[in-house]
Amino acid sequence: MRVLFATMAARSHVYAQVTLASALRTAGHEVLVASQPDVLDDIVRAGLTAVRIGEDLNIEEETREANASFEDDRNLGGLAMSNTRDDPFPWDHALGMFTAMTAMVFQNVCPEPMVDDLVGLARDWRPDLVVWDPLTLAGPVAARLSGAAHARLLFGPDQMGRNRTAFRALLDRQPPELRDDPLAEWLTWTLERCGGSAGDMSEELVLGQWTIDPTPPSMRIPLDLPCVPVRYVPYNGPSLLPDWLREPPRHPRRLCLTRGVSLGEATGAGTVAASDVLAAVDGLDVEVVATLPRELRAELGTLPANVRAVDFVPLNALLPSCSGIIHHGGSGTFMTALVHAIPQLIVPDMMWDAMEKAHGLARSGAGSYVDARDVSPELLRERVLALLDDPSYAAGARRVRAEVVGTPSPNDIVPVLERLTAEHRAVGAEGARRSSRLPPQVPSLAAWRTHSDP
Repeated sequence: MRVLFATMAARSHVYAQVTLASALRTAGHEVLVASQPDVLDDIVRAGLTAVRIGEDLNIEEETREANASFEDDRNLGGLAMSNTRDDPFPWDHALGMFTAMTAMVFQNVCPEPMVDDLVGLARDWRPDLVVWDPLTLAGPVAARLSGAAHARLLFGPDQMGRNRTAFRALLDRQPPELRDDPLAEWLTWTLERCGGSAGDMSEELVLGQWTIDPTPPSMRIPLDLPCVPVRYVPYNGPSLLPDWLREPPRHPRRLCLTRGVSLGEATGAGTVAASDVLAAVDGLDVEVVATLPRELRAELGTLPANVRAVDFVPLNALLPSCSGIIHHGGSGTFMTALVHAIPQLIVPDMMWDAMEKAHGLARSGAGSYVDARDVSPELLRERVLALLDDPSYAAGARRVRAEVVGTPSPNDIVPVLERLTAEHRAVGAEGARRSSRLPPQVPSLAAWRTHSDP
């Protein structure tokens, strides 16, 4: 079958799709990965074929501009999906959340040129299955208008599923004249603009026909949604194992400090100053491997003697030698640490589901977190020492790892995806015939700019 992956134009989001896309390709299926130009090279370096859709997203710049508009840093004034202040939240909060997220996130991640290109590609190439990033709602639109089956591929706990389910329950209780649904309105308008109709809108365009979920069972948000569990298999991008990593650590224990591969690479990114974290580990009998961009290292000046600063090191190779990790709550970092049973200290950056992961980690006993608003070098040092010295954290991490390795691998679920695709694509066959008669007319696939060679 033909499988089209649609991903947000951020490197960490690409990495979250690589292992499943590779499993489908090695099972003999045709696979394309579509995204904006920002990440095409990352897709190609993963050994996959990329298709350009739309123009550069410039997610780092967009995020900084959005952050500057809200006092609550990256939390959209308390209305982002990551907000946990109101649980359960009232109608006015739910409406505000989806109003803010639709205007500030979903529409910006999927601007019109990107949506148009993805819909055109799907109509021309006719995938059997579209696998889409939860933030890339152009994916289910393209699937619906081309008659393909489609599924969300999560990169962490299903906050969208929980919040959308709660929103819809509250919406149904409102008087008809007050049933505003900003996300459904935007998706309906998008469908009609691309040649579909209002009747094409359904909750499947928000939550998928089914969801592929790599989150360990104990950390999943309980939801009554069709779900295919999959084992998380780390992918860190093209990597060269450094010589020093093959040598014994310079101290009895090793600690990793990282801020991820997307926003964390930018100078000034993050809600916690790197200087505070470094002050917290200064003088400990621990080798700290810190991934810090050169520009930030220059700003920080002389680093503590026990800190080894590097531009990049593959976490999948580094973490087996570590006794703990401090990070921002990014999904790739979080999940890779779970795979290797490494106790974690999260200082959440308030992006998307970072707080959800922090709470799940604490419940599991596999680590702890520090609220970014309470951070101080003294508190961080206290938590780091507890992470390293309290054996309960390592025991909790081992329990979660057992869940991870007990979940079917990407290769194992390929037959399940084949069956579900056949079932759902048959339902959408009439939609495919209808959409094939609608504008816009698109060129043959040869006219699309594909990228397949490094």
